Amino acid sequence: MRLSNSFARGARITLTGQWIRFAVQLATTVLLARLLSPSEFGSYGMVIAVTGIALLLVDMGFSTATIQAQVISSQQRANVFWINLAAGLVASAILVFSAPLIAHFYGLPLLTPVVQVSAVAIVLQAITAQFSAEASRQSLFGALALADVVAQVGGAGVAIALAFGGFGVWSLVAQQLAVATLTLVVVANGVRWRPGLPRRAKMRSLVGFGFNTLGVQAVNYASANVDSVALGRVWGPATLGYYDRAYQLFKLPVTLLLSPLTRVVLPKLSSLQSNAEPYARAVEQLQLVIAYVAGSVFLLASVAAEPLVITALGTTWAPSAGIFSILAVGGFFQTMGYVYYWVFLSKALTGLQLRYALVTRSLMVAMILIGVHFGAYGVAVAVAAGLAVNWLVLSVGPMRRTGVSVARLMRVVLRPLLCHVTAMAAVYLVVTLAGPGLPPWLTLILSGTAALLVYGLLALTVRAVRIDCLQIVRVLGRRS
Repeated sequence: MRLSNSFARGARITLTGQWIRFAVQLATTVLLARLLSPSEFGSYGMVIAVTGIALLLVDMGFSTATIQAQVISSQQRANVFWINLAAGLVASAILVFSAPLIAHFYGLPLLTPVVQVSAVAIVLQAITAQFSAEASRQSLFGALALADVVAQVGGAGVAIALAFGGFGVWSLVAQQLAVATLTLVVVANGVRWRPGLPRRAKMRSLVGFGFNTLGVQAVNYASANVDSVALGRVWGPATLGYYDRAYQLFKLPVTLLLSPLTRVVLPKLSSLQSNAEPYARAVEQLQLVIAYVAGSVFLLASVAAEPLVITALGTTWAPSAGIFSILAVGGFFQTMGYVYYWVFLSKALTGLQLRYALVTRSLMVAMILIGVHFGAYGVAVAVAAGLAVNWLVLSVGPMRRTGVSVARLMRVVLRPLLCHVTAMAAVYLVVTLAGPGLPPWLTLILSGTAALLVYGLLALTVRAVRIDCLQIVRVLGRRS
């Protein structure tokens, strides 16, 4: 059984929206990198690394729980909304009062007002959480895609205007607030649901699932942000700025491709969870699509890191290229493990996932705290190694208890990986031969052309690769 027409339609809408968002975000990144200094980006990175944990506490995993649940009452959804809002208000207040302590930790008093103003976004996102979950349950992927695009465009306009005006780090704070506000307005307007007053309802199953999900997200967040906290504390905002720009580029494929697809994938897999073989085939199809599409992005970017970073950010950010190259290798393993994340969520096995995440992510944190003594490169190596270890442990451990064959998923990944390695060799050859003699943008174009030629040649000459490509087209191209 293939993934349904509704999945394909939702995936197309989501991916279209994300590619538009990607274009806007990339253009914004290019402009802001030329208007703001590494220290300004680093200062903002310090704030986000600390305040971001409040966003997890606000949602508490409830939005994911409401999407995963096969049956959920209107009152339960309303209660979740009010719980999220209360948590958002509390978290925002804590940030406002603890802002001087955060600034003292980094040794930068000017961070106090930045943290306090950023806390407003916590409340806005708390209100948005359940509306977004409702949009996913109602398959309103067009509304979600529109919200992503409108928010990104609006936030970009605000940030660029303020950066031109010399507002420095405040342009990034304003961007965050604009994105949160516009997302709320568009999603709430597009959803056919409004929360009623809080009343008693059966919440135990939602709370249990939500807190397990929160635990996993909190552990993942800690391991994903301890690098920024440690670098900012030990090396200061400039070093963190170079690392932060590399890390933001590294995050783009996950932020703009895989995370939004969760809105489409989770309801579909949840509906198949009681049918073992159709479920397994759906998971394998997802793994195939991700292995080819997202896998190629990370591995090819790791080889073409220098022309990519210089083209996107400018020569000022050349030190970020080597950092990005290392992180991108780890990104491949993160990508391969994303299907595992969907399996755990759709089968409500978040408790099992949490137990293993505590081990693997704690190990990653330990490696980062060791790596920080070697600067940004040491942290990048620790992050990449931690992502690889996490994928390996999940493969040999909890995934074997989900009913999904890890061996079959491994076989799905093998052929795309061989294709990527061949394309990487071609890209490496182009980058090496081009050297400093060609403009970085031209080297990047030639590298991309070489990679496309390799993939095209493999599809024409290797029957198995050709079948894979046709299957990907069928998965994403089925009409509703």
